[in-house]
Amino acid sequence: MFESRWVRHYYRIVATFLNTTLNNGNNSCQYMRSAAFALTILLLSCSIVGCASDDEPEASEEQISDIEREDVWEETNESTTITLEDCEGRGGTWIEEREECSFDSDRPEEETERPEEETGPIAVPPCNVTATEGLNSTANPSSWPEIQAGQWLAVDGLTDISYASIELDNESETVVDERLDYECGYTYSVKVPAGYNASNEYPLFLYLHGQLLDSVFFNNMMTNNFHMPDDDKYIIVRPSKLEADWDPKKALDVLEDIKANMNVDDDRVYLTGLSMGGRGTFIVAAALPDYFAAIMPLTPHHEPYSYLPLAEEIAHLPVWMSHGTNDSTSSYDMAAQMAENLTNLGAEIEFQTVIGGEHGGWFAIYSDPEIMQWMLSHTRGE
Repeated sequence: MFESRWVRHYYRIVATFLNTTLNNGNNSCQYMRSAAFALTILLLSCSIVGCASDDEPEASEEQISDIEREDVWEETNESTTITLEDCEGRGGTWIEEREECSFDSDRPEEETERPEEETGPIAVPPCNVTATEGLNSTANPSSWPEIQAGQWLAVDGLTDISYASIELDNESETVVDERLDYECGYTYSVKVPAGYNASNEYPLFLYLHGQLLDSVFFNNMMTNNFHMPDDDKYIIVRPSKLEADWDPKKALDVLEDIKANMNVDDDRVYLTGLSMGGRGTFIVAAALPDYFAAIMPLTPHHEPYSYLPLAEEIAHLPVWMSHGTNDSTSSYDMAAQMAENLTNLGAEIEFQTVIGGEHGGWFAIYSDPEIMQWMLSHTRGE
């Protein structure tokens, strides 16, 4: 083990001290006290090895051979002044002007030979119907389940649609990767109002869940407790996402799929969501600014990037917001700033600040007749 010159100096002091004590001290107590003091000095010297050895490099117990040192030098230094023969023998490039040898790390990028990229099949998601370009809806390639009044319907046909941004040609070799299922369309549930009559138009609430993945039990319980007036029943739509943020194009395809199979009042489509869904409410509404009659973002999440720049895109919409001041999951400050920005832009906005409120309170909001009636009172464009 390597020792610094300071530690070696301490060792000599301790050895001298012990030798003197043993030669001159006949008293056992005196000897023990001296030995203890010497041992203390010895331990102190050991403890300062790490901080007193800055003058010399630390070495491992296995000594590095001269050949290994030379290899390390060649790998870590930009150039070395070896002979022409040694340079060429070691795969370097001899620089005549400087009489130096340059290795691969010094060569200009255009002169360095790079291995060709490995080719192989392209991974694609487990959906094979290509979505239309832009914000144009893509038809559901599958048939709908039978509509039953007062029941929930499960619709999964949109999962056959691929929203992947990859370019393929007829000669491309592909392999299906189930892990890319987030690039497919949403599965979603539809709650058909009790007494549903296809000859009547119905308002529609699109609910965007929180978290990365859908907590089915929680969100079923949440949406089943939405206040629904007896004289103004509406359709509830609850899609499930697999990616971090909500995708406006996928949400649009869900809405248009429902309109193709149920009688929806186009001027009374409402958008709401909580946490990541509250954030998604801003994202979807900003991308589809003329689609909704009113929006309700609750405790909108602030990550992975700020939603404040979306204010101008949604300022023409009625907005009902809520956020607790003690929310440690989603930023209250960002929500309050968004509400202020919308107010300054002339938006019709209700911002409920819950003093001491944490990340929650959604059940009380969705089951509140007055709050839900505020949403239902708005018509698109009015």
